[in-house]
Amino acid sequence: MSSLTAQHYYRYLIPKVSNEITLSAMTFTTSQNDIALTPALKGVRVIELGTFISAPFAAMLLADFGADVIKIELPEVGDPMRTLGAFPSDGKSDSGYWWSTIGRNKRSVALDVRTPEGRAILGQLLKTTEILIENFRPGTLDRWGITSAWMKEQRPDITIVRISGYGQDGPWRDTPGFDRNAQAFSGLVYVTGEKDTAPQQAGLPVCDFTAGLWAAFGAVTAMLGKHLHKDNVGNEVDLALYETMIPFLKDIPMKYRHEGKVTERTGNTPDYVSPGGAYLTGDNEWIFVSGTGDRVFGRLMTVVGHPEMPEQAMFKLNKDRVTHRPLLDAAINKWLKTRTTEEALAAFQAADVPAVKIQSIDDLMNHPQVVSRGNFVNVPDHDRGVVCLTSPVPRLSRRPGTIRWAGQHLGESNVDVLQGELNLSDQALAELRERRIVGR
Repeated sequence: MSSLTAQHYYRYLIPKVSNEITLSAMTFTTSQNDIALTPALKGVRVIELGTFISAPFAAMLLADFGADVIKIELPEVGDPMRTLGAFPSDGKSDSGYWWSTIGRNKRSVALDVRTPEGRAILGQLLKTTEILIENFRPGTLDRWGITSAWMKEQRPDITIVRISGYGQDGPWRDTPGFDRNAQAFSGLVYVTGEKDTAPQQAGLPVCDFTAGLWAAFGAVTAMLGKHLHKDNVGNEVDLALYETMIPFLKDIPMKYRHEGKVTERTGNTPDYVSPGGAYLTGDNEWIFVSGTGDRVFGRLMTVVGHPEMPEQAMFKLNKDRVTHRPLLDAAINKWLKTRTTEEALAAFQAADVPAVKIQSIDDLMNHPQVVSRGNFVNVPDHDRGVVCLTSPVPRLSRRPGTIRWAGQHLGESNVDVLQGELNLSDQALAELRERRIVGR
């Protein structure tokens, strides 16, 4: 069998697009009940060229609401995300628990897009693709021949979403960066932790996850704008990991720019509101109490036995309460010391004061509110029978998000996509597999 060149390969491709992924079919001739249940993004095809968290999480969000996400991974190795996190203790799975959720609702295609033949297949898929999401270092796709111009040749109105450490331009464009680097660069780590301790990273990869949120928002905004304004030029979304935290910096930039003040770490005692924070109860458990606002502050201090404090001049305004926080915390701590967590929370809730136990994952997953809301669901999985996944967020009353399947095995949808949709022949698929351009 002779080698299959990119030009030779095209004769095996007979594009065959189903109604499910016809992007122009944005209306449905079905009953009102069926319409209400039809996923909001059904009919939108997304290609994910992503690894680890940010781009895969963005694509997962779109997939949860019905987008047809084709996740393209390198043959044999796949997305390194498959190897992160905890693995089942029985040792039977080749991927961790995390993969089941971040890979959910996607079709995995093992394809080496760095090769001319792989790029040719990608080009065919792009013709029916509304959104492409990638999170490689700037210039990586260009080196593979997958330039913006080339993608727009395949689909002129495509939305290209790019996530990188520091953005597609600027002097740090080529600097590598992961979530923790972005946390540190963004200023988040500097203001996190107690005053006299080392700066602390967040306990979760917040820049990666919020990058996924911003990227999905950008993709849907670009798509909506295109359809509303009948714009067929296409769009590009450029997002840096560190930028995901900048909108959350409160008034920190303004205080620095206009007053020259650098905000420092304050731990559980924020410098913008008082009283409130983490407090220890009589049975040695931590709770979080918020006394934000004059009325809530009054109710809080009444519960802890000091109804006179809100009337005193030194506590009249929030800025005064911030200044005299130690006096307020002393009163709250004295009252809590003689009460159990259950007693304290009951008293606060009865007085309409926001207070909760600082929960472990055990507390959270067994809390009646969480159980009632169905925030965790069991989904069938290849290797584990069922796996516990987080439910789609947000909850929609019409066209809600769903979990249709857990993360697939590497290349599980090769035949479905390459032969079922692109009509790749058995001979062509076998040769591409032999040459490791397509996974087995």
